[in-house]
Amino acid sequence: MTFSYRKTIFHGLIMTVVLLFVATLKSAAAVTIQAADGWLETAWVEWINMSGAQAYNVYVSPAGQNSWTQLDNELVRNYGSYGRADALGLKAGNYQLKVVPVDSKGVELTNEASVTDALDVRAHNRQGFAHMNRPTSGWTEGVGAYKNDGTLKDDAVVLYVTAQNAKDITVNWPRYEGREPVTWTGLNNVIDGFRKCIDGGGMKKPLCIRIVGTVKKDDCDKMASSQGLHIKSQAQNEEHIEMPLTLEGVGNDATLYNFGMQISNAVGVEVRNLGILLCLDDGVEISRYNTNIWIHNMDLFYGQGGSGDKVKGDGAIDTKDSRYCTISANHYFDCGKCCLVDAGDTRATFYANNLTYCGNWFDHADQRLPRLRHGEAFHVYNNYYDGNGLYGVGLASASSAFVENNWFRNCRYPIVSSVQGSDLWHIADLKAKGTKSKGVMTGEEGGVCKAYNNHIEGATSYYNQHTATSEYGLDAYEVSSREEKVPSSIVAKNGGSTYSNFDTTDGEFYACTPLATEDVPAAVTGKYGAGRCQKGDFSWEFDNAVEDKNCELIPELKSAVQNYKSKLVGFYKNATPTGIRQLSIDKGQLSIDTPIYNLAGQKVDANYKGIVIKGNKKVVQ
Repeated sequence: MTFSYRKTIFHGLIMTVVLLFVATLKSAAAVTIQAADGWLETAWVEWINMSGAQAYNVYVSPAGQNSWTQLDNELVRNYGSYGRADALGLKAGNYQLKVVPVDSKGVELTNEASVTDALDVRAHNRQGFAHMNRPTSGWTEGVGAYKNDGTLKDDAVVLYVTAQNAKDITVNWPRYEGREPVTWTGLNNVIDGFRKCIDGGGMKKPLCIRIVGTVKKDDCDKMASSQGLHIKSQAQNEEHIEMPLTLEGVGNDATLYNFGMQISNAVGVEVRNLGILLCLDDGVEISRYNTNIWIHNMDLFYGQGGSGDKVKGDGAIDTKDSRYCTISANHYFDCGKCCLVDAGDTRATFYANNLTYCGNWFDHADQRLPRLRHGEAFHVYNNYYDGNGLYGVGLASASSAFVENNWFRNCRYPIVSSVQGSDLWHIADLKAKGTKSKGVMTGEEGGVCKAYNNHIEGATSYYNQHTATSEYGLDAYEVSSREEKVPSSIVAKNGGSTYSNFDTTDGEFYACTPLATEDVPAAVTGKYGAGRCQKGDFSWEFDNAVEDKNCELIPELKSAVQNYKSKLVGFYKNATPTGIRQLSIDKGQLSIDTPIYNLAGQKVDANYKGIVIKGNKKVVQ
């Protein structure tokens, strides 16, 4: 009995050691997660590619709930030594991501799966003119293809665009209700088809176009505008039509290279999480007759450039004759002429107005941050002005701007109005140095700025009502509270315009709670701040001692932009995707020429047997 008892103990110890060894092997073989985090309505994970795994399925769940939803294949990408997945369209909250390897037979190796810790996902800031008076439900809720809670709208159509499919991505949508579908092929043609179907009534669904990796100009079917892409409704003249479209990047490396975009006659368009490198002219041109446009969390670099003041390119994000727009949380890398508003020389019937600029990082950008003309309601708040060689906020043509809770660090002229204040001081300074006497603005009528609670350090010149001289006048009228009105006695020195007091007039302003000024630099440059997810895969550190006062192009930065290359290898499951997620959106007869894809997303012919995707429907042939 004693021997048997000891033998049992000995065998038990052996079994324990064996089980521990097996458990150790399983643990060692599990997917190794190297990084994971939450971002704005997004969570992401990266892992080391493991031997024996042909692909990976990735799932997302609210933290601790074990309620897993699989991500689209196109959100799970291969970068050679590591993989990455991004879960988009999440409400604010805590989430977990689960990475499950898949073997060569398509079987999940569940014992080798790994799960992240809880990831903190936060909401985008929707305080701005773009969201003012917008519907709070239905397909036109908020701006773009997402609801105000950050999730995709009901019945939203999602397309994935890569360098490989930008020319031949194909959709079949009916232009008119009850009619047979029409085929549109190529990125610009798909956008054009969307607007025609919206106008004709054949499609009343939001569209979300997701860019994966780098898409270059030559990858696309065509350039539909002087900027590249053209997001335009069917409306003419000063009309504009609801067009709920989001153009967004996936992850930290989605890039438009050699082109940008133009938006015209549209309502409810959103562009986000994209890098734009070497654009043709403007990165984003919010062209004529738009309303409720939201451009945010973009990285803007040098354009292709020209001569003179266009050596860095033209505008980064310009706005012409459009209203109720928000330009927020964008990162401008040494851009020259950043944000021109209203390029017209005369006040049109539909001029640019009701614009918000907030949370932007003007990182050694030179001027027009923004330059405001004609409009009576511009709100500029919580931006970080970081070493700007010429000027920050510029006012002209009788404009009114409320500039509050911004941080100006070594911005030469933080706020300037045409032919007064710092603009006149600049002219006098040039004359004293014996050079030509041209102001930083262009000699047109001035505007009036209401300023509140801004931090200004390192400025060459700045005049408020307490420091202004009769010779120069003031740059801004500083108030002691947000609710204080600017008196009518405060007028533009050149032109005599007064402040509109839009921000204290019922029905003309939105609810807004700015960050405390002292929190702005850390918030804007932080994880949930300006620019793309994780600050993008390509960035640049400036030498403040050299670049704070420099308005010239930086050759090393231009070379780095020109030599940028994506590290993306492709998708694990279908290297050349169709890009189509929604499979049953249309009615009508299918054409014999309609493209056919298998369930792996590969194009096949009519002789293929099995379940296929044809005309965005699953059919058996």
